[in-house]
Amino acid sequence: MTEFLLLTLGMAGLWLGSEALIRGATALTDRYLLSDAAFGMLVLAVGTDLPEIFIAVDASIRSLNGENLSGIVIGSAVGSSIGQFGLVFGVAGLIGFEAMRRRFLARNAFFLLGSIAALFAFSYNGQVTRWEGAILVFFYAAYFLVLFLRRTRSPDAEAKPTSEWSLRPWIMLTAGLVLLLLAAELTVASAIGFAKLVGLSNVAVSAIIIGMGSSLPELSVSFSALLNNRGKMSAGNLLGSNVLDTLLVPGLAAVISPLAVPGEVLSIDLPLLLLVTVLIIFFLYVSRRGVRKPEAITLLGIYLGYVFVRLMGPGA
Repeated sequence: MTEFLLLTLGMAGLWLGSEALIRGATALTDRYLLSDAAFGMLVLAVGTDLPEIFIAVDASIRSLNGENLSGIVIGSAVGSSIGQFGLVFGVAGLIGFEAMRRRFLARNAFFLLGSIAALFAFSYNGQVTRWEGAILVFFYAAYFLVLFLRRTRSPDAEAKPTSEWSLRPWIMLTAGLVLLLLAAELTVASAIGFAKLVGLSNVAVSAIIIGMGSSLPELSVSFSALLNNRGKMSAGNLLGSNVLDTLLVPGLAAVISPLAVPGEVLSIDLPLLLLVTVLIIFFLYVSRRGVRKPEAITLLGIYLGYVFVRLMGPGA
């Protein structure tokens, strides 16, 4: 019971830390009139994915000391990606996401599908080496650079350029980072204890519990954005987050300590991630319907099926 309470406290800290960091980062970027989608992919995606990054780095450092925590890293990264496309798009999609501009279909489909293919290829032999991790990090850097160079400005953005300097955003940014560091350490430690307590593997606990918990910032941002008629900012955040989760998170972790990838990740998690990614691309860019109630219910059904298989199937 104590381990579960500590795990809950750690995930709450991840959410609060992300919220503080996003508020600070948003204030610091008010001077740039980026489009909602570009802002979501460039700024919010990085901010809301800091929990996964800190968890991966912390678990990899622990692995250097003899603990095998690769399951925590790969489970939280892939589980969070599935949670964002299945759970977050599913729940927030009940309000409704508008379709995205079709001219960005090729670019976003290339990076979303390519990131999954790269992670699968490097994981196929059961391990992601340091060099392969460095390549994944390089791929993400290329993705971020492409987004930055091809970013679009929004003429109707609410943010206004300003040259005034304020200390408050920097305080919030720093406080968010510190809270994320502490919460990541608590989450990793308690997840290990909870996994042993209930008889689940590290990867199963990470894919479901940590993956769901670390998706809370995206869920919070999505509801806030949709309620303020800024759905494209939310969609951009989720798209950018998934590329980050499949490239930067396992890449950074592998650079620190090579990752051992369980076979069920290749047979269950990555194929399921590919399925929901293809569906999201189809809903947002091809069908032009966006994500409405029928699409949202479909995504939620897939996610609930994934949770069931992860709890009852191999590697549980």
